[in-house]
Amino acid sequence: MLAKLLSGKSFLAQIILGIVFLVLFYFKNQSLIVDWESVFGVFFFLLSIILSFVFFRISSLIKLHGVGFWYFSIWILCFSGIAVDFKIAASIFTCTLIFWRLLEAEQSPENIRFLFDVGILLSITGFFYPPGFFLCGFLLFVFIYMRSVNLKGFILFLIGFTLPLVVGVQILYLIGQIDWLNSYQYAFCLDFWSYPLWGLIPLAILVLVGWADHLSQSTAQDIHKRRKYFLSFLYFINWIVILVLYGGENLNLLAFLALPLSIFLVRFTQYQKSEKTKEVLLWLYLAIVAGFYFRYEIIEIYNDLLGNVAF
Repeated sequence: MLAKLLSGKSFLAQIILGIVFLVLFYFKNQSLIVDWESVFGVFFFLLSIILSFVFFRISSLIKLHGVGFWYFSIWILCFSGIAVDFKIAASIFTCTLIFWRLLEAEQSPENIRFLFDVGILLSITGFFYPPGFFLCGFLLFVFIYMRSVNLKGFILFLIGFTLPLVVGVQILYLIGQIDWLNSYQYAFCLDFWSYPLWGLIPLAILVLVGWADHLSQSTAQDIHKRRKYFLSFLYFINWIVILVLYGGENLNLLAFLALPLSIFLVRFTQYQKSEKTKEVLLWLYLAIVAGFYFRYEIIEIYNDLLGNVAF
């Protein structure tokens, strides 16, 4: 039933999902202290969700738009606490733009003007969340291995990368935000990921199965779609490395993985021939993420029940 509803071309299912998401997001963050930082954080967070929703509607990678939004909205809602940090929320927004811009550039490899756009976006990402600069590992691989970059393109990238940093630093000096600048000297100190993620192991297995399924069928797929999927994979791995090195105990940073993770799962789902299999995958995903989100409540209920059992 759910798979059929989300696979339809009607906007109704997606509108309902959007309304449910906004309601749950409101109740999850209703205790948020209203100040300019939280307002801007929520603004950029919701803007990145709208941008992702549009991506699912028009991307050639996604056939089942509703299914894509199902995977994305559940994951991003689980880690929506990131909206309270306007810097990281702004970084998520610009990262979404980078990811989309690179996938679209794959359609026209002769156009090098996109390097200027990516340079600007990467600079803004790192300006708000300095570890985001390490997306350059992903970008270097894309530029060097997957496409030829001439001197003109490299200069365009440097100009785009430098311009926002110069302007941003000048603005911070003018408004007296020296503490923001001083914080950069500690921004690249290693803070290894220390939050246990055992509850997400079933999801990791599901993603690995999806990757294996893609590789087994890759020869029959369009070359541009294969390259876009590979770019999504590189982007995902690059963020995994960044989070392992600098994530610390901030669980909500997993929101950065929402878009590529959703692409992996929706592509795995949409190529299943059985509607029952699609249905199982959708509900299984919901159960895994909900189980992880309510893990403490589940453990508490389990302990209460076990404590009332007399042997």
